[in-house]
Amino acid sequence: MTLINKEKFLNGVGKAVDVTNNAADKAENYIKEHEIDVKTKKVASEVGAGAKKIGKKVGNKIADWIDN
Repeated sequence: MTLINKEKFLNGVGKAVDVTNNAADKAENYIKEHEIDVKTKKVASEVGAGAKKIGKKVGNKIADWIDN
């Protein structure tokens, strides 16, 4: 006598895979629909540009301290 019904177990695993794939598809569609990937890239670009500006200002300040 087996404790686990192999067929029911595999059916459950298959359902779990289906649910996971469905959730991934919905997430992908949501991202595309709301252009989250485009917005994220834009924000990352803006943050990068801001970080460069801050880096230059800090570098200039350190250079001024060293010169004095």
